[in-house]
Amino acid sequence: MRFRHKTAILFATLLLPAAGLAQTAALNEDQPMMVNGVETVCTGTTTDTRADPMWREYPFHLEFAGRDGQYLGDETVNVSGNGHSVSVHCGGPWVLMKLPSGTYKVSIDVPEAGHRDVTMHTPGRVVLHFPNAGGEVTPSGKVAVR
Repeated sequence: MRFRHKTAILFATLLLPAAGLAQTAALNEDQPMMVNGVETVCTGTTTDTRADPMWREYPFHLEFAGRDGQYLGDETVNVSGNGHSVSVHCGGPWVLMKLPSGTYKVSIDVPEAGHRDVTMHTPGRVVLHFPNAGGEVTPSGKVAVR
């Protein structure tokens, strides 16, 4: 019986990708990567990185922010539409994609912040606010000590 159970798990593991279910790609920070034929990047962790003009070439631009506007990361993003399906995990606060103009369904999960479903049009930039997430914001020039 155990052999059958293990065989069934192995069989399901092999068939799920073939059935068209998207695998979530883990993105490395600031390194564009092809995911299901779409150039995608996880970035935005520093002001220098955010100022890089290279990111303006991406017509699909998602940003994630907490209750006081602080950037969030560690999100899983699923995008579908216009014949594209992209699923990624990003440790930074920005997910950018080179998707053609159109309308896309976007599903986002941010740990300890929640789940959101939105419709996005490209070219476009959307900042998603998660009011139940984000740490303490300190006044400019001061450092929080814990």
